Amino acid sequence: MERRTSDEYPLTIYKKVVDKVKNYGLTRSDLASVKLKLRKQENFLKYSYVQNNHTGQMISLQDCIISANHNPKQYYGEIQNRIDTLTREADNANLIPVFLTLTLPSEFHPMKEDKKTKQLVKNQKFNGTTPKEAVKVLTKMWGKLRHDRSLKELSKTQRMYYRVNEPHKDGTPHTHILLFIPNDKIQKVETAFNRLFNPKTNKFVKDIESAKNYIMKYINKTLPKSKDELTLEDEYLNAWYIKNRVNRFCSSRSTAPMYLYRLLHHRYSLYALTQVRKRKSLQVLARLDDDKIMEIWEGNELLFMREECIEVHTVKGLVA
Repeated sequence: MERRTSDEYPLTIYKKVVDKVKNYGLTRSDLASVKLKLRKQENFLKYSYVQNNHTGQMISLQDCIISANHNPKQYYGEIQNRIDTLTREADNANLIPVFLTLTLPSEFHPMKEDKKTKQLVKNQKFNGTTPKEAVKVLTKMWGKLRHDRSLKELSKTQRMYYRVNEPHKDGTPHTHILLFIPNDKIQKVETAFNRLFNPKTNKFVKDIESAKNYIMKYINKTLPKSKDELTLEDEYLNAWYIKNRVNRFCSSRSTAPMYLYRLLHHRYSLYALTQVRKRKSLQVLARLDDDKIMEIWEGNELLFMREECIEVHTVKGLVA
C-alpha cells in the first residue's frame, strides 16, 4: 500500500491506515508520538540553563547533558572510550574475547517469517510479552550463564563483558555480548552455553580478530542519531528504544564508573581513572540524604569540590 499523509485521508480512518504498517513493532502514530516527546525535551533543555551565582556564567542544559538522543555524538565518543578502556583492561589481564548472541523463543515474537513469501506475518503463538519485559527475560538468560560454575569460578577481573540490546524487525529484542575470559576457560564456557541455550538460535563465536571492531558494529546500529543523516528506518529504530524504555548498553564493572569519570575527565582519561580506582586511593565524600557527591580526594589532593553557588534555572521555574 502506498503511504499517504493525513491530508489524504479522512480523520476517521487516518489512524487505522497509518497503524497498519509497522517497523520494529512501531506504527507511524508511535513514531510521531516519540518525535513529539523528543521535541518537548529538546525545548526544555534549550531554554533551561545552569548559572554560577559568583561569576554570573550561564550554560545551557543542552550543552551539559550527555545523551544518546540530545547529545548523540558526545555520547558516542564516550561509548567508544568505554570500549577502548574495556578492551585494554582485558588485554592487560590476558583475556580472550568471545561473542555471544541470545535470542528468544518463537512465542515471544509478535510476527514470524512466512516460509514461502519471506514476509513477516502475525504469529498466532505470540504470548503478548512487551519488548521491555522481553529484555528482562534476556537478562535472566544471561544471568543463568553468569551464575553457571564455568563463569562463577572466575574472579571479576577474569570475566569482563559489554552487552548491546537490539530489536529484530518485528520489535522483539535480542542481545549481543562481548565477553572476555581466560583462554583455557573458553571451551568450558562454550559447553555451558550450549547446555543452557539452543545452539541453533543462540550463537557462541570464537576466534575474533578485533574485539573492538566486532562490538562497535552493533553499537553503531543502535546509535543511529550519531549519524549525520537519519533514514526513516533509523528513526523507527531510535524510537523503539525510547517508546519501550529499553537500555541500549550495559557492562561489567571493569572500568571506573561513568559518574566519576564525568566529574574527573579534565584530570584523568577513563583508562587512567580505572587504574586509580583499582588502587583504591580515591575518597569520595557524598551527602547522606541524597548521595550527591560533594568532594573527591586522592590522598591529600582535592580533585573535585561541588560548588554550592550553582543554580539550575528551568522553563518551569527555579530549581536549587
